[in-house]
Amino acid sequence: MFSFIKYLQGLKEKFQKNKGLWFTIITVVSISGIFFTMYIITTMTSNVSEKVYQSMAKDYRLNVTNLIDTKQEEFKKLALIILKNEVLLEHIEENRVADIQAYEKKINDQFIKESISNYEISLYSLGSNQAILRPSIISVIKSKNTIYGIEVMSDGVYNTYLEPIIKDDTVYGVIQIKESIHNAKKYFDRINEEFVFLLDKKMLAQIAIESKNGKYRDMINDYTVNQSFYDTKFTASIPEIEKEEFQNMIRNNYLIDGIYYRTYRIVNDINGAEIGMVVLGEYVDNEDGFVNLADDMTKTVTTVALGLVISIMLFMF
Repeated sequence: MFSFIKYLQGLKEKFQKNKGLWFTIITVVSISGIFFTMYIITTMTSNVSEKVYQSMAKDYRLNVTNLIDTKQEEFKKLALIILKNEVLLEHIEENRVADIQAYEKKINDQFIKESISNYEISLYSLGSNQAILRPSIISVIKSKNTIYGIEVMSDGVYNTYLEPIIKDDTVYGVIQIKESIHNAKKYFDRINEEFVFLLDKKMLAQIAIESKNGKYRDMINDYTVNQSFYDTKFTASIPEIEKEEFQNMIRNNYLIDGIYYRTYRIVNDINGAEIGMVVLGEYVDNEDGFVNLADDMTKTVTTVALGLVISIMLFMF
């Protein structure tokens, strides 16, 4: 061991005598070390950026989930108010159609007056022989349990809350509270983020002709959009995504191009069947956007490392 150290010292002295060779070796070793350090730093910052993008994809999806859960709580409170209205419950039990319709009109008009235009209440009486009940309502009657979820109806796609009205362990009516799924866009507009609901084309068969003619247009793959709700540049950019890039977004949870950061959330209906997806995102150039923050962080670290290389090279020369 001692002899090996002595050998290295001798080798060092030999190189130092040849100043040109010694300088070249020191220069090469130093620059190589600096570039290796730059590579490590750049790789680390890229990994951090990736984690930021994945984290934001989770946050976007969580925002949608929280919004849907919040609506459920709001609908539940409205249903409880109705269940305390004994006069109305009597009308429903006795199938007094005119009185039921008058109450529906009164409360729905109040929603419109208070700018809650996408809330709508419907009351179903099982005493009516003319009522045509959807499978979801029949499920509520049979199970005697509340059901909440997204439904494709004849007039569109809605967050739907169904509450059974029970007396003596028998269901005699159902409360339905619904809101257009497209109303979620207002929430994301307020926080300066993008929201687009894309409907699977196969679900269009469940929407009445008068509710879909001239309103839907093809987007990408098997998805379509109700353009009356989404007249935005973000929406218009979706058909321009290459199919391979779209599949990359599905695999990697997000997609970044020169203009937008995009992520998505698959949407299932009240029965668990897939009916579409929500595309979420923001402009890359948003001044306070997280994409800009992650990009600035990477550029700053790279610039500092490059400055270090140049400074040491100038010092050595």
